[in-house]
Amino acid sequence: MYEYIAGVLQGITEFLPVSSSGHLVILSSLNNTLDLDTYDIAFLHIGTLFSILVYYRKRILDIFSDKQTFINSFKIIGVALIPAVVVGLFSPLQEIIDSNKNILQITGAAYLIFSMVLFFSVKFKNAQNISFQQISLKQSFIVGIAQAFALVPGVSRSGITLITGMYLGIKKTEAIYFSLLLGIPTIFGAWLLTFVESSFTLNTNMLTPGVVAFISGLIAIRVLVNITVNSKIQYFGVYCLLLSILCFTN
Repeated sequence: MYEYIAGVLQGITEFLPVSSSGHLVILSSLNNTLDLDTYDIAFLHIGTLFSILVYYRKRILDIFSDKQTFINSFKIIGVALIPAVVVGLFSPLQEIIDSNKNILQITGAAYLIFSMVLFFSVKFKNAQNISFQQISLKQSFIVGIAQAFALVPGVSRSGITLITGMYLGIKKTEAIYFSLLLGIPTIFGAWLLTFVESSFTLNTNMLTPGVVAFISGLIAIRVLVNITVNSKIQYFGVYCLLLSILCFTN
């Protein structure tokens, strides 16, 4: 039962600026019988990966429409992936997080800091007229650095990359597209790494929760687009602040 709840949480919170991994940490702490390790969480992420592929299927296919568009898109995504890949592969961060007995407090601190980022995101007034294909490699790398912070539970990957993109002057809808497009190799790479580390073991109990994550993920992307276009993303700062308090009081 809790695996399905985890699937719904993963799908919704992967794209809303509230940190999916942070929610799963809290869910695990509230239910001792639910033991979601890195491998299970990575598999749930695969469900949300398909949400991105389905929602942006036309724009993703357009990337392959001509050589120049493909090369430029490849450069933008490739440069943005560098920080997270370096931190994820060559630092002990993930092992420290997985084995830390104070993971709930770490998550609470991350939620507290990220809530402040959400609150102040409304102050970003840079002219938002840059499209995805116009993103420079420097801007892409900065968004990639922001994404690396999302390796800590409590920091939303989609939220931090979206806010950073808007701060750099990328159009709101394009910043969302860039953020979610960046999630495709990030999510798949994380799953592939954990799949290999688990000696290619597949937990079939997570298949249905993965489908649940896919369906709820599609809904969440639509919600994200609406709240971002209507400049309401900062309201999620209150929610993240409440989650921070919940983490510190348990």
